[in-house]
Amino acid sequence: KTKAIQERLPGYRVKMGFGLHFGWAVEGAIGTSTKIDASYLSPHVNMSSRLEGATKQYGVEILFSEEVYHLLSPEVGELCRMVDRVTVKGSIRPLCLYTYDVPACASDGGPLPDIEADRISDAEMSSTEFFMRVQPGTDVEFRCKFKAALAHYLGGELGAQRNWTLAEKELNECLQIVPNDGPSRAILNYMMATRNKWVPEGHEKWEGFRPLDEK
Repeated sequence: KTKAIQERLPGYRVKMGFGLHFGWAVEGAIGTSTKIDASYLSPHVNMSSRLEGATKQYGVEILFSEEVYHLLSPEVGELCRMVDRVTVKGSIRPLCLYTYDVPACASDGGPLPDIEADRISDAEMSSTEFFMRVQPGTDVEFRCKFKAALAHYLGGELGAQRNWTLAEKELNECLQIVPNDGPSRAILNYMMATRNKWVPEGHEKWEGFRPLDEK
């Protein structure tokens, strides 16, 4: 919101997305005798990159894998929500995706005071204390409703209990509560795009996940 930037580009905003994954990586120096950069080689690094790209598709600021989710404390995990189960290019193993609904600052109409970052947290504060102070931008009621919609969309581990008709209804109810909810829109868009493939529940080959084709 720098005045000089807004004068040249009215309404300009910076929007960032972060993809988080956990796994091994090999660090090494790559370059020439005049320039060397440190780099990390691992399929897990590629996964993080794909999740970062997928934040645009899901309309969220943070998207992380189930490997990261399982590292969280139970208290912090309760503040997050699962948003989909997908396979990514180069992998056939379904991966559960999660997000934390980052609260907006007061200047953007949100609940988080416009204060300096060092007043929100410090080096001595645990992650649990931080998340207790910075509550997600959605409430428990909304997250429970979305969880129910996601369950009907996925249909269990193998997709056998899928009920997209009910999932569509519940996701639209979620959008009535939070009109700009990215994950709700992303799943609805997927279901709408494949509507012509819908068949009565229990008679299709839906396996409880979908390919994440977009980068």
